[in-house]
Amino acid sequence: ETDCRGRGETPMTPTESTQERESGFAEHPDYRVGFEPTPKRVRVALGGETVADSARAMIMLETGHVPVYYFPREDVRMDLLARTDHSTY
Repeated sequence: ETDCRGRGETPMTPTESTQERESGFAEHPDYRVGFEPTPKRVRVALGGETVADSARAMIMLETGHVPVYYFPREDVRMDLLARTDHSTY
């Protein structure tokens, strides 16, 4: 089980399993993005209700950003979520 509190303090440390590309930005040669399976079970709860629970979550590690977890849809209680107008890139 992973505790997401304080995740902004987690440094980017890609492992051998990281699916990582070399940076295409000549101005930022140290910039990296990695996407790999997390070795831990990850559970998300809100108001005492488990919203997601997965041993198959993926983690994205990006230079200058906090790690982000991605869950298989089958491991998320979609019935507890509501669609919004918010989007990300």
